[in-house]
Amino acid sequence: MGINFSSFSIRGIDTSTYNGVIDWSNMPAHFAAHRVGYGRTLDNKFNINWANCKINKFGYWYMDYYNNHISTHPVNGMSDAAWGKEQAENCYKFMGCNDVVFLDIESTNGSYAPKIETVRTRVLAIAKAFLIRIDQLNGKKNGIYCSLGLLDWFDDWFKDRPLWVAWYPYRQYNTSTSAIVQMVIDKGWKVKPLIWQYASDGIVNDDGIKAGITYFKTQMDEMDLNGWVGTQAQYESMFSTNVITDPIETPDDEVIVTPPTAYTKKLVNVSIWSYLNIRAGASTSSKVIGRYLKDAPVNIESVSNGWAKLYGQPGYVYDQYLK
Repeated sequence: MGINFSSFSIRGIDTSTYNGVIDWSNMPAHFAAHRVGYGRTLDNKFNINWANCKINKFGYWYMDYYNNHISTHPVNGMSDAAWGKEQAENCYKFMGCNDVVFLDIESTNGSYAPKIETVRTRVLAIAKAFLIRIDQLNGKKNGIYCSLGLLDWFDDWFKDRPLWVAWYPYRQYNTSTSAIVQMVIDKGWKVKPLIWQYASDGIVNDDGIKAGITYFKTQMDEMDLNGWVGTQAQYESMFSTNVITDPIETPDDEVIVTPPTAYTKKLVNVSIWSYLNIRAGASTSSKVIGRYLKDAPVNIESVSNGWAKLYGQPGYVYDQYLK
């Protein structure tokens, strides 16, 4: 089974030009994230959707990590730090207010930009400069949006930032709020996530129907869906004065209990749009009972003949697709 939008007590969407002009009169969500823009470009639906939005809202900025390294672009040759700083200033100017911002850090079109994982030093320099400058401008500790698989890729400097994490666990085990929090902890983040983007298909009721147009009154069937996984106090704070993060702490007197059966932690190693089937038995003819997506954490009890037995739950997966 997938996740229902209604499973979250506080629900959100995120929008950009692709969603068109939205009818906000009966919006079945509690908050909305609006793309402000990227590089030197204002999202052409930001102003109208931002002005008309009738629910809690914040902005996000799609980070340009490539144009200052493209010879034909006007910003070519600008240092990474200067390019990050300018993007923050553009974001603040376009928003015209002091609301919190999340920096969207993800790979873009491969026809004109390298994969983000291959230019880590550049990306972190631009991101750090952006966040330092936007903090100065709006007086807040602004956040980061990225995929779960990218979290352990950041330097420690970033890891106490408010976090909006993307992970799409279609038909997977461990799809609860506590599971996503634990996965963030396992990735080395210093604070618990505030928002979980759990789907991008607009399917709200696990019925296979993309409901962007019919349910959310946007102009596109696909819709990014989010659940608030922070506390109520954090939610109220985010839309009032500042974002409260929830540090991950281990009390001095906490006893770490070793599981009775040894297991090995691994990650799913498949292409970004693929998945790994969980089968009821160690055979390709066994019934498929679930799926894991790329970079999902998997606990393995044992491996035999190329099949890995899952620890603490029924099922087997191909060991060759784990790392």
